[in-house]
Amino acid sequence: MGRTTSSAAKSGFAAVDAGRMQAPVITVLIDLAPDHAYYVATLAALDHASRSLNTAVEVRIVPTDTITSQLIGNPGAAVVVGPGSPYRNREGALDIIRSAREKGIPLVGT
Repeated sequence: MGRTTSSAAKSGFAAVDAGRMQAPVITVLIDLAPDHAYYVATLAALDHASRSLNTAVEVRIVPTDTITSQLIGNPGAAVVVGPGSPYRNREGALDIIRSAREKGIPLVGT
């Protein structure tokens, strides 16, 4: 599992094995430090699910103060709203949640 900002990831999927397969891009909105227990647990849960399903995923970590209109328009194949509110950019997080909901993109809030 890795982090990405590639153009393939922006479409909701990332290339796997030289373009043979497409891995779903999961956008994780999280403002915590990478060594914070909740941050680590959130990524570990995604890794566990990916391994259990034997399915490659690409994880895109997004601190809320870096949310762009491009990301709001295309949040990926799924969105996880990580723990740690209040968020630095509450309106940006709500915009991504709204976009995912309107586009039928799976969304999980922790």
